[in-house]
Amino acid sequence: MLRKALALFAIGALFAQTNAQEKAVAKPRAKLAVMLVFDQLRADYLMRYKDLFGPGGFNRFLDKGAWYQEAHYPYAFTVTGPGHASLGTGCPPRVHGIMGNDWRDRVTGSEIYCATTERQKNIPPAPPPTSSQGTKRVGGGSPERLLIPTVSDLLKQQSPQSRVAGFSLKDRGCVLPCGKLGDCVYYWDSTTGLFGTSTYYRDAVAPWVDEFNKARPADKWFNTTWNKLRADLDYAKLAGPDDVAGEGLGIERKQGRAFPHPFPTLSANGKPDKTYYNALYNSPMSNEVLADIAIRAISEEKLGQRGVVDFLEVSFSANDVVGHCYGPDSQEVLDTLLRSDLILARLFTELDQKVGADNWIAVLSADHGVCPLPEVAKARGDSSAVRIDGTTLFKELCSHLREKFKLEAKDQPFFGTMDENMYINPGTFKKVNVDVPTAAQAAREWLEKQKGIARVYTRARLEGLSNPDGIDLMVQQSYRQDLSGDLLVVLAPGCLVGTTAGATGTSHGTPYRYDTHVPLLVTGKGVVPGERGGKVNVLAFGAILAEVVGVKPLAESAALPEGLFTDR
Repeated sequence: MLRKALALFAIGALFAQTNAQEKAVAKPRAKLAVMLVFDQLRADYLMRYKDLFGPGGFNRFLDKGAWYQEAHYPYAFTVTGPGHASLGTGCPPRVHGIMGNDWRDRVTGSEIYCATTERQKNIPPAPPPTSSQGTKRVGGGSPERLLIPTVSDLLKQQSPQSRVAGFSLKDRGCVLPCGKLGDCVYYWDSTTGLFGTSTYYRDAVAPWVDEFNKARPADKWFNTTWNKLRADLDYAKLAGPDDVAGEGLGIERKQGRAFPHPFPTLSANGKPDKTYYNALYNSPMSNEVLADIAIRAISEEKLGQRGVVDFLEVSFSANDVVGHCYGPDSQEVLDTLLRSDLILARLFTELDQKVGADNWIAVLSADHGVCPLPEVAKARGDSSAVRIDGTTLFKELCSHLREKFKLEAKDQPFFGTMDENMYINPGTFKKVNVDVPTAAQAAREWLEKQKGIARVYTRARLEGLSNPDGIDLMVQQSYRQDLSGDLLVVLAPGCLVGTTAGATGTSHGTPYRYDTHVPLLVTGKGVVPGERGGKVNVLAFGAILAEVVGVKPLAESAALPEGLFTDR
């Protein structure tokens, strides 16, 4: 296991990496810091549906805690990996180096996934990646691609006895925010229904996790359907019709666009299989399983109960999977949100009982928002919202470059395909004595004429901006000279790029309000309650966590909001 050596190195290099990080500025404010992330939870959801929540979940923040109603991401490419790394560090991708969920090696063109490395292995071993997954997830979960420490790393550096525990349905949802010194980091395998870790952290799952897995908690919904939680609510009035053009059909197109959504029951041996677990992933029930293991960890790991400050991180991924499939205005997203409220109440009750209501402070946000379905936007009068066939667009771009620079039909102008970061293949253009900047500029000029493309930045353009506007600045925060592509592509508002014609569902990853506007909520002893309406940088999340655990935030972290905590 390499983890111990890596951890010792990380501790030794910590000061150099963080501009000689100072010691804690104050005593911790709680025995347990609770970092909560709801993947793809837009801020407007809480405003729209607040009256539907019970007192113990989201409303524990909204009524009794601090509610920043205009929290936004300061960078352009709003996706899961950078979001979790940014919340965990308080810094943008320009600083922490997680440029996307995946990106490419600038020399070899090989695909890089944000939360794994080849030298680590998953425990228990995961099935090999499918052809559609490519090679980016070869290896096990690892935070080694982070360039700076997370707040939890700073806590561990200061207090090695502290425990850092993280849980998510996605590996990147816990590996990145728990940093390089995480102790108890587990993510779900949607092919087996089990929680695992990697050799970066330990040689085998903890005995209590093994016991949890053997109980097969994810199997309880086999041979059932996902039905609406609240029969007393008019979902159509609250969220819109149930069957809408543009919605997806779920896993293997078998879950349908309208309630009830069946969980596949046909398998080779009559038992749950990967089709079932993937369907469960595309439902709020997978969040239930995640909550189960996180709640179990509070007792098993004695978090907040050992005389030192501990750190618990939970990232709920089902909201994102459901949102991608059905869109933000769907009844499915509403139902998932209502169930998320109950999950929060259950988690908070456990924390009150095991840790004590005055001994924990929770901070909640999302890693990004989401774009409305173009079909829904058009029905509301937005004629500019379109779906773009990304495969066709990319082929036409490559054909244009081949013709312009007299390339052969077999020559590949790019590493990879259409993306927000596009990498020129230098070997292709070297054969015709064309340098990368020239090729990139030609690609930019062509792309910016295409429908659905708002802006395209070459590296030279981005680095040479003399009077940047708001979007320019956001793209700069998503850019690193050593890691980013040769072209950075910003879609037009309301537009989506699909891999095929006739694509459904939705996505995110832009600098627009629907992707950047997320919750920022804090609750616990010493938090000054109330609504705050002014715009804030959501990356203040990191400084808030640092204040809770009693460490000084990184020099490039967003500032701690004034008046959030009472004087000590």
